[in-house]
Amino acid sequence: EDLTGPWTPDDLANALVGAGITISNVTFTGADAAAGSFSGGSGIIGFDDGIVLSSGQVVDVVGPNTSDNTTTDFGNPGDADLDALIVQPSLDAVVLEFDFVAAGAGVQFKYVFSSEEYNEYVNSQFNDVFAFFINGQNCAVIGAPPVLVSINNVNGGNPFGDPGSASNPGLYINNDLNDGGGTIDTEMDGLTVVLTCQASVT
Repeated sequence: EDLTGPWTPDDLANALVGAGITISNVTFTGADAAAGSFSGGSGIIGFDDGIVLSSGQVVDVVGPNTSDNTTTDFGNPGDADLDALIVQPSLDAVVLEFDFVAAGAGVQFKYVFSSEEYNEYVNSQFNDVFAFFINGQNCAVIGAPPVLVSINNVNGGNPFGDPGSASNPGLYINNDLNDGGGTIDTEMDGLTVVLTCQASVT
């Protein structure tokens, strides 16, 4: 279900914070077809339901994987916060922002990063990326020292399986048809294991 239907940006934010948390000042930037909700993901990504934010169309994450190059170019601009973290300027950014008051001193957010640009664009300038800012700090990072969650930072190498060109391969799951994948029920050619963003809040 994307935002061209009955779902709204407020619904997306409420789906993230869970019951009993009040949200305000919800803003959404991006194409309506590039954000929405999903269910039935337990055997695919590792948890059952949540939201999708995509640089392409939400409907294109639905499996099975039938193509190595499914894509949509909305022609939308990038995001300044992302641009501050990467070398190339971002494009077709999808941004969901909102305020909330936490019930405790910390928040936790589970997510999976996936892309149709795996594996052919690994270690190239074309680099899908994800960030999750809480109070201005990106907590969607991995490793020590921490690096951004992106194609170039989580992958199985290029060519796939080359340990010398792989980055954090233990966090990566291959689903690329050209590299022996395709058994995971999503169109995405690669994805991470379930990752967790944790942050302290007041």
